[in-house]
Amino acid sequence: MKPNIFTYLDYRLYLADMYTALKDETNRFSKRELARIAGSPSPNYLQFITERKLHISSESLHALADYFELTLKEKRYLESLVQFDHAKTHEEKDLHFQKIICSREYGSFKQLQENQYTYLSHWYMPVIRELVTSSLYPGNPQWVAEHIIPTITTAKARKGIELLETLGIIYRDKESGQYKQTDTVVTTPSEVLSISIIKYYKSIIGLGREAVERFKPDERDIRGVTIGISEKNYHKLKQQMEIFWQQIMARANEPQEIERVYHIGLQLFPLSRTLPENSD
Repeated sequence: MKPNIFTYLDYRLYLADMYTALKDETNRFSKRELARIAGSPSPNYLQFITERKLHISSESLHALADYFELTLKEKRYLESLVQFDHAKTHEEKDLHFQKIICSREYGSFKQLQENQYTYLSHWYMPVIRELVTSSLYPGNPQWVAEHIIPTITTAKARKGIELLETLGIIYRDKESGQYKQTDTVVTTPSEVLSISIIKYYKSIIGLGREAVERFKPDERDIRGVTIGISEKNYHKLKQQMEIFWQQIMARANEPQEIERVYHIGLQLFPLSRTLPENSD
């Protein structure tokens, strides 16, 4: 049975599964035959594609699509997958991912992908999660919207709460009627994760920049230093940051009444290329 292309976000995986399906239909079908159809002289064509050593060309894409007897809608979807994979910038990837979502067949699978993307790429989703699970939450989305800095619309707050429930991140306790957090981890394909996380951190870094003027010094702690260190000390610093991060998470998990939601970010990144070793 041929795979349903609309359940894929990676065209390389789709091609591999399609080959397996065709191979099951007839033992005569081989990787060499697939390469011939794609116009490649290499019998290892599929292997190079799946191992990301080679990008599929436009000519090969259309030749394979015709051989697979894809419908026009399926061909366009495959083209979007290829454009998404080959995009060089985050903005391009995000653009093609939106096209993929819009072209997908309606169904629970599509909705799940959209929900995961929305949760992971919007900075205010974790804030909503913390606010609605506070004992002070009055059950009004408008209250949530007004307590977020910078404020969001009530509609976004309401949709955010609904999304958190849909993904199983929060649930309403039957006895108290209050929202509680679960231990659910949002798992999503790496293709969605990469673009959504980049989008999230870009937003967070922007909020950090605005926080310098938005909040008084006693309401924030923003500091940084530029230093030159050895590779050995770089790894030591990463270990120290990991220990500190674990301490932060342990403190956050202590039983307590939430009075305010904060974002804590640790950054360590290079500002120069690695210097050449002294040959003397």
